[in-house]
Amino acid sequence: MTFSQDILTRAQPIMDTIMVHPFVKGIATGNVPDDILNYYVEQDEHYLKDYLQVTALTVTKTNDTNDIARLLETAQFISNESKAHEIMLNITGHHVENWRRSPDTQRYTDHMYTSAYHGTYADALAVLLPCAWSYGVIGRELVAQGANNDANPLKEWIEIYSPQANDEIDYNAWRFDALERAVANLNDSQKEQVIQTFLKSLEMEWRFWEAAWNQTQWRFDF
Repeated sequence: MTFSQDILTRAQPIMDTIMVHPFVKGIATGNVPDDILNYYVEQDEHYLKDYLQVTALTVTKTNDTNDIARLLETAQFISNESKAHEIMLNITGHHVENWRRSPDTQRYTDHMYTSAYHGTYADALAVLLPCAWSYGVIGRELVAQGANNDANPLKEWIEIYSPQANDEIDYNAWRFDALERAVANLNDSQKEQVIQTFLKSLEMEWRFWEAAWNQTQWRFDF
């Protein structure tokens, strides 16, 4: 079993839980309350800015020119994320107001920065990977279910994240290949740390959906 196969096997229970989350199921039917979509977009605006900065930190951890080029290419996908936000905001009529970061958004981005600053190149790749990978799974599975039908107001959102539907290059294959190469010279303890970094990010993905669904906020003003 390769490292990637091991990490994905261990990640499957979390991914299975994400796929049955009421928010994701609501996307499949095109039926998500406006306030939940607005919360999600507001928090994702914060997250994506940090995602770009952590990607930049990851670039500094490798001398592989091909990896650097690919990391910069994948960062460009953020423009597609903006389109995904527009699809949701066109449904709700909301305009981004830069709401305060929620506790779960802060927790997730803190995890990303810590891993990128203090970890290995493999840790930096692993902390970023679950976002792109999990959305790719969501897009693929929802297309397979026929959720991207013309009656679904979130049809375009689904197709943005499905390589089969939008003919985009599937960068997740490269991400896992890069991760395989990055862990090649690590010892077993270091490899386990990389796996834990990945799995924590993937749970944070679940928590991000959950926070939006429940409109989670800080308990106190400060």
